[in-house]
Amino acid sequence: MSMDEVKQKKTRKFPCKGCGAELLFNPDAESLKCEYCGFEEKIPKSKEEIKEHSLDEHLAKPKKTGLGTETKSFKCESCGATTSVGAGTISTECAFCGSKHVFEQEAMENLVRPESLLPFSVDKNQALDKFREWLGGLWFRPGDLKQKSRLDEIKGVYLPYWTFDAFTSSWWEAERGDYYYVTVTVTEQDEDGEMVEREKQERRTRWNWVSGRYQEFFDDELVCASGGVEHSFATGIHPFDTSKLVPYDPNYLSGWAAEEYKTDTKEAWQTAKHTIDAAIHSACSSRVGGDTQRGLSVDTAYSNITYKHVLLPVFVAGYRYGEKVFQFLVNGQTGKVSGSAPISWFKVISLIVVIIAIIALAVFFSS
Repeated sequence: MSMDEVKQKKTRKFPCKGCGAELLFNPDAESLKCEYCGFEEKIPKSKEEIKEHSLDEHLAKPKKTGLGTETKSFKCESCGATTSVGAGTISTECAFCGSKHVFEQEAMENLVRPESLLPFSVDKNQALDKFREWLGGLWFRPGDLKQKSRLDEIKGVYLPYWTFDAFTSSWWEAERGDYYYVTVTVTEQDEDGEMVEREKQERRTRWNWVSGRYQEFFDDELVCASGGVEHSFATGIHPFDTSKLVPYDPNYLSGWAAEEYKTDTKEAWQTAKHTIDAAIHSACSSRVGGDTQRGLSVDTAYSNITYKHVLLPVFVAGYRYGEKVFQFLVNGQTGKVSGSAPISWFKVISLIVVIIAIIALAVFFSS
C-alpha cells in the first residue's frame, strides 16, 4: 500500500461499504452516496432537540468546539476567509473570491461547534443554471462575461450564522401631528395684473404628545458570521426557513466545505440588536398615528436573549473579471440569488446616446 493510499485511508471518515471510496452528501435524498458504485446510505434522523442557549451563559462559558470531524482549514490571503474542508484535501482555491493564494493553517481550537444546520436542497447544476439566468438578465454586462467568469467554479459552502431570539418591551412617545385647514384672505395679482383679495384654504398642524407600550418576540434573527461573503449579498438571499433546521451531523459536510465564523457571538448580537431596534422603531412609528410626527423616542428592554450557531447552505461563485473580484450567491435551500457583476460602460453610454437622440427627435418634430 502506497503512502497516498495510507493517508487516504486514515483521513476517510465516510467509506463506501460497496467499494471503499468516499461517500458524499447527496442533497436530493439527504443521504451519503458513492459516486463510483452508486451505493447509498441514508443519514439517520437525529433524536436530539435543537436548543436555544442563553447568550449571557455563552459569553461566560463557550460550548462544544470544532466540527466533530477531522478537517483542514485553509485561509485566503486575498479576502481573509477561512474554510474547513475534508482532511484528505491537499490544496484548494478560495470559494469566495476565486484566489489561488490559499494556505493551510491550524483550525481554530476554540471554534464553537454548530448544533444545527439546513442541508442543501439545491444541487450544483441547479445553482449553475441560476447563475447563467442571472448573468443573462444583466443588461449592461460585458459581452464576454460568461466566458471569463468560470461558470464551473461555483461551490457549495455551509456558511456560519448566529440566530438570536429575544423578548422586547418598549415604551415610546412622540408628537403626533394632525392636519386641519383654515380659510385665509390673501392679496394676489390676477391675470390682468391687478391686485385682488382672495380666500384660500391653508393647511396647519395641530401637535399633541402621545405615548404607548409595544411588546414583541423576535425569533431566529439571522446574522451572517462569514468573513468571505459580502453581508449585503448574504442578506439578499434571505430568508432561510429555519423551521427546517436539523441537528448537526458531520455526515452532512461530506463533500462540502464549511466556513469558520469570523464574527463572534458578542459582535453578532450587536448586529442583531441594531436590526431589531430598527424594526421596533418602525413599529412604534406606525403606532403614533396622525398625519405626521416628530420627536419619536423609543426605550426598549430586552429579556430572555438566546442564540444558536447554525450552518446554512449557500453556493458561492467568487469570480474575477479584469482586475476586480465579483461574487454571486445562491441560497442552497430556496434557490434565491444575489450578487455583483462588472458593468460595460460602452453599453451604458450607447444607451444614453440613443435616449438623447430620441428626445432630440421628439423635440424637433413637435416644434
